[in-house]
Amino acid sequence: MPYLIGTETSHTITGGIHHGQDVVKAIMAGANVAMMASALLMNGIKHLRVVEQQLREWMDQYEYSSLDAMRGTLSQVHCDNPAEFERSQYTWALTTYLPNP
Repeated sequence: MPYLIGTETSHTITGGIHHGQDVVKAIMAGANVAMMASALLMNGIKHLRVVEQQLREWMDQYEYSSLDAMRGTLSQVHCDNPAEFERSQYTWALTTYLPNP
């Protein structure tokens, strides 16, 4: 499958990271880095501790011992049926698209 992301690349999520749950989604999608400049500019550097605590609580609740254990668990690479995964992503994109007015 030529479009699957391999482990030899590094990925960064650069938008929409404001809370611990956002970091969870980014890491589980395969990101190595979740950048959150906007959230820190809006809330101050102390917000980093809040996000870290939210992330730690989520990891404890779902019994993840490290970010490495979480990384990529929701990616197409780890899906039992990659074609079904791709089809569902395509369907989601079509049903949630809102054109600019």
